[in-house]
Amino acid sequence: MEMLPPRMIILGAGVIALEMAQVFATFGSKVTVIQRSERLFQSKGGDKEAAELLQNILERDGVKFVTGNTKSVSTIRKRKQENNGSNDSEHPVIGVKIETKNKHVDLECECFLVATGRTANVENLGLKKAGVDFTEGKGIKVNDLAQSVSNPNVYAVGDCVEGVPRLTHMSGEMAKLVVQNSLFKDDWKLSSLVVPAVMYTEPEYATVGIASEDMAKEKGIEVDVYRAGLEHNDRAILESANEGFCKVICKAGTDEIIGATIVAERAGEMVNEISLAIKNNVGLRAIGRNIHSYPTTGEAVMGCGVQYINSKWDTLN
Repeated sequence: MEMLPPRMIILGAGVIALEMAQVFATFGSKVTVIQRSERLFQSKGGDKEAAELLQNILERDGVKFVTGNTKSVSTIRKRKQENNGSNDSEHPVIGVKIETKNKHVDLECECFLVATGRTANVENLGLKKAGVDFTEGKGIKVNDLAQSVSNPNVYAVGDCVEGVPRLTHMSGEMAKLVVQNSLFKDDWKLSSLVVPAVMYTEPEYATVGIASEDMAKEKGIEVDVYRAGLEHNDRAILESANEGFCKVICKAGTDEIIGATIVAERAGEMVNEISLAIKNNVGLRAIGRNIHSYPTTGEAVMGCGVQYINSKWDTLN
């Protein structure tokens, strides 16, 4: 695109959708996001506090949300451009009709972005002739070494694989794994990978592992949650970016970390400390006892560790 669309409608409310929504709203487009659920990240068991905070921030930036019980976009059509003297010929008006449970919503825009996720496009690669099993729309079936379950001479990496996170760094890590296993006879396993994910809005939204109480509940895991807000974090205050928090999820009654959610300007950097701890069985107590540089936003991660330590103090009479 070489011209900024006056109005933009985005179908979907995932990572790409929200990143683009904030960017175009900041540039000056009037942006509307259409999502099925009542709140952000609901279908993936995301943290409710993070969802509400990020939606409020995006709304302040000018993004509007159409939420809840949205069944489908029933009609997308070009409409006749009114001659208002502006040079908007690159952006013909698009009419978008949305069917919801209780009403119809009729919107207009000059740019309609479909950001509803993606599926593996493996149907026409001749995989059946190679004896490689796959599920249509989901991808190639692999074992824990990234080998095809039906033809172990074939390895698969990245978005074409069934059941793995569709992330750039996941593809890169799988490529390392396949080289190590296929050429150097290693047994590096997919199940050993701890994969963080980051949405690059302002502030950033980062998650790893079991990232919320709701997600833990779905899996039948009892957890304790340790939260450190950024309202008193000196680095965040100095940079006028102290809306946000770090939440670390531990197995109930222990300091075993199983996941985290972070909303902060440097969430993408902060989450790496937690990923490393999960990968190497480092408990939250050790993070609380680890000295963090001052002033850094990463002190919020340490703050969760200090909370765990304080929770084990005996009460003084």
